[in-house]
Amino acid sequence: MYRNCFLGLDDGYFDIAFKRLEHKGETYLVGVVTCPWIIRDVLIDTITIDGLEGTKKALKIIENALPLYAINAVFLDGVTYAGFNIVNPFKIFNILEIPVITIFRHNLELDKILAALKKHFNDYAYRYSIIKQVYTLSHEMFIDNSRFRYTSIGLSTSRAESILKALCKFYIYPYPLHVADKTASLLGRMKFKSFDK
Repeated sequence: MYRNCFLGLDDGYFDIAFKRLEHKGETYLVGVVTCPWIIRDVLIDTITIDGLEGTKKALKIIENALPLYAINAVFLDGVTYAGFNIVNPFKIFNILEIPVITIFRHNLELDKILAALKKHFNDYAYRYSIIKQVYTLSHEMFIDNSRFRYTSIGLSTSRAESILKALCKFYIYPYPLHVADKTASLLGRMKFKSFDK
């Protein structure tokens, strides 16, 4: 088993027009395992645009990695994936007992998010409660010229920041999340480009 590993989880690009369809379609959900700077694995699944199975799909990817890798922490790019599909970091930690660090690249305007959710989702209260709870616990962090907010579940603030500083040495965001973002975005653009033909 590989030790001292981390897993970044991000979603792929999708055409905004798919949010307006009755059957929403899917994009990619990509998990990347690094140990700590070597890319060891890429795990790929799909996720429904504006669906509600994001946490289940995230758990599946992480669980598939665990037999081979000792995962020290999981990195999430916020809690909304594929539009407003929710990945709940509290549930991931409670089930797998692996620390989860959620990165917020930008400050959230919670009032605008709530208004958008109310307009489009009957279950807006649930989705909003997770977004608000995780974001409210976030801390601001500066590393060189980059700035973001993060919420750590299962790790102390000092330990989380030590890990973030180590894995943001060459990139704006933690390395496994950076690779997951680039991989998922490329796959998503390839997928939706094929629909245009």
